[in-house]
Amino acid sequence: MTALWTMSYNVRYDTPGDGDDVWDERRDAVADIVRSRRPALVGFQEPLPHQLTDLRERLPAYEIVGRGRNADGGGERSPIGFRRDRFSVLDRETLWLSETPENPGSVGWDAELPRIATRLRLRDEQTGRTLTHCNTHFAHKGERARREAASLLARRLDGDDPTILTGDFNCEADSPPYRRLVDAGVRDARSASELPPFGPHTTRTDFGSLHPDWIIDHVFVDGPLSVRQCGTCSETDRRHRYPSDHLPVLAELRYEDR
Repeated sequence: MTALWTMSYNVRYDTPGDGDDVWDERRDAVADIVRSRRPALVGFQEPLPHQLTDLRERLPAYEIVGRGRNADGGGERSPIGFRRDRFSVLDRETLWLSETPENPGSVGWDAELPRIATRLRLRDEQTGRTLTHCNTHFAHKGERARREAASLLARRLDGDDPTILTGDFNCEADSPPYRRLVDAGVRDARSASELPPFGPHTTRTDFGSLHPDWIIDHVFVDGPLSVRQCGTCSETDRRHRYPSDHLPVLAELRYEDR
């Protein structure tokens, strides 16, 4: 049975305020984690345009697609990377997490900033199957915005294809946004896993240490997909620091028989 390894990774936007942990010090280690874990699909959160350029240069095995959240196409992205030797794109779209999801740059409900989801419909050339991968980043402030974004994506992703939803959801298990997704039939790969979760029980760091019991990054699945294992990757860089303020979430998924 063909494995479908999927990663979600908030790489932290580049800001001078991070001091010794600015992007130039972290970018090689971020790419090293992806390269060593070899996910077939990876949803990134927060990269700015120059960070996306750096990731593309360091990860040539991946096509990485996704526009910025601002009306002019700039700003942070929530791009999806897929292995060039395995997938082809059938369809793609960007949704703004707002009352007007097709309106570029629109800010939803009580959020402070535009938030987006990148959706790709892909053909898996190894299996001939089609699937949908959606990658997102929910509002860091705005409880209603997170709830409504969950409802929006649950509606938009309701289909027959195997569906993967990755992202930084800025919410923990059993929070209202999380419950809206689960109540709509979307399954958290961590809780659906056949094997116990691996890695630390957190997805947050301060670069130097872990914040325990704080899981806000998730891989969700819907449709004919099973989960063999899921957990967090905790590799550090040459300085013995975490390459982002988030740990990547990695899940081994498998297609189920139709």
